[in-house]
Amino acid sequence: MTPSLCRYLIPAFLLAPMLATAAQAQTRPTVAGNWLVRVQGAQPFSVVLSVDEHGGVLTPHAMSRVQTIVPTSAARTDSGFVARATAWERENTLDVAVRGDSLRGTWSAAGQPSLAASGIRLPRETLAPLTGTAVFDSVVGVLQRHFYDPAYNGADWPRLVAQARPRAAAARTDAEAFAVITGLLRAIGTSHLNFNAVPRVPRPASANAQAPRAPAAPAPSSAAPVVSWQTLSPSMGYLRITSFEPSGEALPPEVVRMDSAFAEMAGLPAIVIDLRGNEGGSVDLAYRLGQHLLAAPVAAGYLVVRRGFDSRGLRTAAALDPATVPALPADLPGALLADSVEAAGGAGMLMMGGGLARTYGGRIAILIDGNTGSAAEATAAMLRETRGAVTVGARTEGAMLSAADVMVAPGWRLRYPAMDFRTAAGVRVEGDGVILDVPADPADRAALLRAAADTLRLPAP
Repeated sequence: MTPSLCRYLIPAFLLAPMLATAAQAQTRPTVAGNWLVRVQGAQPFSVVLSVDEHGGVLTPHAMSRVQTIVPTSAARTDSGFVARATAWERENTLDVAVRGDSLRGTWSAAGQPSLAASGIRLPRETLAPLTGTAVFDSVVGVLQRHFYDPAYNGADWPRLVAQARPRAAAARTDAEAFAVITGLLRAIGTSHLNFNAVPRVPRPASANAQAPRAPAAPAPSSAAPVVSWQTLSPSMGYLRITSFEPSGEALPPEVVRMDSAFAEMAGLPAIVIDLRGNEGGSVDLAYRLGQHLLAAPVAAGYLVVRRGFDSRGLRTAAALDPATVPALPADLPGALLADSVEAAGGAGMLMMGGGLARTYGGRIAILIDGNTGSAAEATAAMLRETRGAVTVGARTEGAMLSAADVMVAPGWRLRYPAMDFRTAAGVRVEGDGVILDVPADPADRAALLRAAADTLRLPAP
């Protein structure tokens, strides 16, 4: 080999790895963007995952209503990316291959079977850009007009907004701007306040169109009923209510089940009502429960909107005399609750009970835990005051405010607390939880029932 030939071969030899790396980089898929990911399994869920890439470093951020998913890191692979997240108290891994504007892979956690994951990169028109200050200002405007508390839960609202707005203006990506907005909301330190992506994915224009498709929705499942019951002994019945969400067409079947439960247990000296894990919902099913336990309507708790504070010159509901709060109709549907409070001058008293020919007159115990929240907390607190129910288990979540949803920009929804709640005696549940009478391990049903029986002075079931 001649020296001149070596002069050409050596640079080529040195360039070969560089050229191979460049070729590999060209074939690696683009992973940055906003992804709608659906995970299959017994309880399917969707999450909008934003993936940013700067200098080869990936940063993931969950931007959907699934608040229990907190991405912690992400890294590229030859075919896509791997993201790690904390979800439902476990470390999880999303490992996907990206092909064009779709992805497919697995969602897994240690000791758990892997679940299939699929998704699409969201078209830009499904989510308004968060960069700039337009959406930030819209969020701030809604809260300044409608956030229930004029004192913003003790936060220095003007200072927080002044500090956050320049960061929103400087954000380079949706995920960065999302972090600024959600950080502002967290600084208030209240429940029922969040900001999330809720994209509507357009359908292809024709059957032959090649537009990406959203992950298929799961087939309807035979979900367990919300209301169930059991006669535990000749002296004690058990009523389980897993949610107060049923409303509209879903409400009547659960009302029938509740009516059947009380008809079957009418002669028992005591009933244990299990609200553990019940995260709340509407007041409709709670009203029916109250009808079975209270013969006539009684003042159970009051709600106050921003107008109620401003018109009375108040900074807190603690300064409001419950005796001056107008009563709302006892049969008021939950869907009309907010408008009725507004029409009543910004404050309204919930009336619970009455309307049935026969009510249950025995003793009541209510099982609660840290996942009992919102309307379930209000129900427990109101029955404790109005019916003498004893609470057994652990302190509740302390997240009892009435919320409203508003679309602040295409694809972006703000949920904010629109009404404060106090019991008729003026007791606040938000931040404090329901007063606990008998501490017991909320995970041990048998121990809870024994504690309830002992408190009600009945034989253990």
